[in-house]
Amino acid sequence: MTATEALLAFLTPPKWPELSREAEVRSASISTRLRLGEAGLARGGGEEIEVYAWGDGPPVLFVHGWGGRATNFAAFITPVVAAGFRVVAFDAPAHGQSSGTLSSAPAIAAGIQAVDVREGPFHAIVAHSLGALASTCAQSRGVKVGKVVFLGACCWVGPLLVKFVENLGLPDEAVSELFQNSAGEFGLEEISAESVPPRLGGTAAILMHDPNDLEMPYDHSVAIA
Repeated sequence: MTATEALLAFLTPPKWPELSREAEVRSASISTRLRLGEAGLARGGGEEIEVYAWGDGPPVLFVHGWGGRATNFAAFITPVVAAGFRVVAFDAPAHGQSSGTLSSAPAIAAGIQAVDVREGPFHAIVAHSLGALASTCAQSRGVKVGKVVFLGACCWVGPLLVKFVENLGLPDEAVSELFQNSAGEFGLEEISAESVPPRLGGTAAILMHDPNDLEMPYDHSVAIA
């Protein structure tokens, strides 16, 4: 496998069957399509994302993680609507009902920006895993929100890429080229949530993370905090 093929594989999210409870909550939503305009590798440019909404009241945006979809939050949606909020969520590019084959934190951030234009400003953002990194990236690009809740947050893409490369068993020269290509494609705020919060000022945050999380190490949330 070449460095280019490895990068494309890294940027291809997995697909999982939709659970019956997810399908049920999706069918209860009001859904629309939005086309993203941002260009570049795995940035969501030209893709159409599926946007869902439930209830009325101050809007709260839910942002799923890598390989997920909006309805992963099925257990949250009904109680948040019952609390008097309008829940808004979307399937990121190459996820769920949205178009595309490649995705990334900046692609999810582009989705947040587009949804914010139509549905915002948001009372709060609730984000899981890579969605937390995408949320801070979107905030660095001008999305205004006073409160965030991060669940099992991802802070850095780098360690995930290292683990991915180790599993592939790429030769050293391909690994070096892969990291060079990645560094040339993505900006610091797109690969490190740690670089953004000091510039946000006034954002209240709750971070929830299992110290024994096997998928996303606990130190990611510690760094963001």
